[in-house]
Amino acid sequence: MQQLNLQGKTKEETAIEFIRENEPPEGYALFYSGGKDSEVVLHLAKLSSVKFESYYSMMPDPPELIRHIKQHHPEVTFLYPKMSFYGGVAKLYPPRRNGRWCCDHLKERPGKGVPYIHRLLGIRAEEGNNRKKYGSVHKFTKKRINYYPIFNWLEWEVWEYIDRHKIPYCCLYNEGFGRIGCIVCPLRAPSKAQELYRKKYPKHFERFERQVEKWWESGGWWRQTKRRYEMLLSEFLDNWYKGK
Repeated sequence: MQQLNLQGKTKEETAIEFIRENEPPEGYALFYSGGKDSEVVLHLAKLSSVKFESYYSMMPDPPELIRHIKQHHPEVTFLYPKMSFYGGVAKLYPPRRNGRWCCDHLKERPGKGVPYIHRLLGIRAEEGNNRKKYGSVHKFTKKRINYYPIFNWLEWEVWEYIDRHKIPYCCLYNEGFGRIGCIVCPLRAPSKAQELYRKKYPKHFERFERQVEKWWESGGWWRQTKRRYEMLLSEFLDNWYKGK
């Protein structure tokens, strides 16, 4: 059931109007992640009949998500990072909750080459306190303005929209995955979501741990030395999974 605002418009109508009113002459770049929110924004952009190009930054995402994108959205352009996540773990360091290089290297940098200032994204205020501060129009940098058409939508409204329009979505949502993203992510630790990913993709975590071992042997162990206490690799990994 769609709710109406004070002007008697549904959130769908308001979002379409928002996209049309802010359309730049050159069009938008729509950054699509393959998740439920991106599905809705992509659908709204098509209904709006505005000019846009859609992009996906190649992340260490589940293979089911990659297949979904290629099957249902062949028009989406894939952007590839210069360094893979696993390669970066060994070369730089295993990303931590308060020290992450991965989002910048894998998601942000490839997108810098996209020749569009105005960008559409599926960001919602409900997802976190930091995102609430953005507003529907977010001047990310001097050369980049982000637009969030579903900024004030709630999760149930996203799913209601998907069901009503019969929009295909990634099968992982039907397997208990509430949010779909990078398989090995420090922000997911510790949680039931992390346990779900580790159970579903054990080989990816084994690969991650092999790369951590390479980093450790190349000098990473020295960075973990505190008060003359030499931490073991097994202790480091245990702490990493606990988000410490």
